[in-house]
Amino acid sequence: MSNVGLSRLRMTALPPWSGVLMLLVLLIIVLAIFEPAFISMGNVNNIIRAAAIPVVLGIGMTFAILTGGIDLSVGSVLAFSGVFLSILAGFIPISLAVLVTLVAVTAIVGGINGSLIGRIGLNSFVVTLATLGVFRGVAYLVTNGKTQTVDPGVIVTALGDGNVGPVPGPLLVMIVIGLIASYVLRSTYFGRDVYAVGGNEVAAQLAGINTRSVKMTVYFVSAACATLGGIMSIGRMESAAPTAGAGLELAVVAGVLLGGTRLSGGVGTIAGTVIGIFFLTCVSNALTIIGVSSYWQPIATGVLLIAALLFDRFRLEPSRRAKKIKER
Repeated sequence: MSNVGLSRLRMTALPPWSGVLMLLVLLIIVLAIFEPAFISMGNVNNIIRAAAIPVVLGIGMTFAILTGGIDLSVGSVLAFSGVFLSILAGFIPISLAVLVTLVAVTAIVGGINGSLIGRIGLNSFVVTLATLGVFRGVAYLVTNGKTQTVDPGVIVTALGDGNVGPVPGPLLVMIVIGLIASYVLRSTYFGRDVYAVGGNEVAAQLAGINTRSVKMTVYFVSAACATLGGIMSIGRMESAAPTAGAGLELAVVAGVLLGGTRLSGGVGTIAGTVIGIFFLTCVSNALTIIGVSSYWQPIATGVLLIAALLFDRFRLEPSRRAKKIKER
């Protein structure tokens, strides 16, 4: 076998997120040399806080994409949940308002997306594109397009932008949600069912898996993560804006795919999602430090997403060829 063939086979043995991790390490080293401000404690703290909400949304998005679907409504749900919380906070204590928001918005959004996609069988792209518009529109209608000031209280502030002792609150949220999600996907029957449905839905049905239930549940998970992101945004901004999270779904999807989750489903990890989103956040932060216009940031996101897809294709090419040879 040629050296090229051996190198490609070695690449298939690497985790799906290995490429973006190497790029992230390289980026940090280069910036540490030429822009020392990038690795200052203040800037590292800024990166963690900026990445926290996209990571939480990305964890929920990973569940959806692993089943072969997608959830484009996460940015709008973030805004909707923030507005929902701001209204409740005017009538009940903030701690109770947070709990009610988390339960109610998850039930509403997860129920709509999950039922239409999982039970009725509609296309996830179309359904969540529609609910993206619906929940964003409701947020505008309720607020009349105006930002609502909110007193987030100690708990919500800690979740969104505060500290728990010396540790940033958003970092703790990422760690807790990430560990729970990783455990669910790797060590529970539901997690195995998620991978099975994304890998081959027909085979999963023949194996006795209730594929409709699995697909419904992942959209409840995504809705819960997006709602938590909305609550965190209240703690970070101390306000609820109908424009909050606009366009965030693109960055979240890009981060998930950069982290090695396959758009067709069945392959992906929470660790990869976290690495992918942190990489995009670091790129955005680096462009800001260097003084590059913010207009270049979505261009960089798109280019990196295409690069990740090309890398994944190159990494999987040897196994595809081997499969074709075996079939012959």
